[in-house]
Amino acid sequence: MKKHNHLLLLVDDEPVSLMMLEKALSGTYRVRTARSAEEALEVLNYQEVALLITDQRMPGMSGTELLRVCRTLYPEMVGFLLTAEHDISIFVEAIVNLGALCVIRKPWEAAQVLRTIDSALKKYEGLHRNKVAIDQLKQASLNLDKLVKH
Repeated sequence: MKKHNHLLLLVDDEPVSLMMLEKALSGTYRVRTARSAEEALEVLNYQEVALLITDQRMPGMSGTELLRVCRTLYPEMVGFLLTAEHDISIFVEAIVNLGALCVIRKPWEAAQVLRTIDSALKKYEGLHRNKVAIDQLKQASLNLDKLVKH
């Protein structure tokens, strides 16, 4: 049984890694997969995604590059970076500069990833509520301006 209605987008160019992650998460969450950053951006064009989990090392666009693009285009979406790398600068870049909530080290443990996702979705829900409230305030302000001008 699905625990959350939020959509997770999993991005990895390694089919086995992507399949394992999808299998671990699909019983609890709604999951979409993409085999490249470019494919992920196509999905994001037509579906609202709450959480992006992207591998770092992919051909074309890296995971950190994808996070950078997504931070600009989809600011309320939360992101995780998945990596087997040990380079601390990648961790710092992802978390400090790109707003990733977590860096998941390969090999990962399903129970830990599930706990981390639950926390991240709570943050997403808060960000989403804030966005809705801001949009409502902007609309109310526009309506008030129209009333005052007439």
